[in-house]
Amino acid sequence: MTLRLSVLLAALAGCTGAPAADTGACGHAPALTWANFGQGWMDKHCVGCHSSLLRDDQRNGAPVGVDLDTWEDAVLWGDRIAARSVGDDADMPPGGGPSAEERRLLEEWLECAVLPAAAE
Repeated sequence: MTLRLSVLLAALAGCTGAPAADTGACGHAPALTWANFGQGWMDKHCVGCHSSLLRDDQRNGAPVGVDLDTWEDAVLWGDRIAARSVGDDADMPPGGGPSAEERRLLEEWLECAVLPAAAE
């Protein structure tokens, strides 16, 4: 099942008409947001190479313009973050580092916050 189909199914499953209190679309309490999860993940695992503040020769091969400094960047590149950083074929960050649980939380944040925002 594709990541986008999973997002759609999760969104449909959550449509009960009742407010979700302090949980996100995927039921995480509190909901995973840029402020409480995404920014820390990007700072820890991504912006060492994917920062708008880095010159080309400082990016360790990361393409210029593929930056992950902001929420807007995460939304713009969310599908690529998902393709490269979650699942069995994850190859980012290239040196490894994130635990299986950290990657699971990244996938949840992408599916429940980032990819829906990109679809708007």
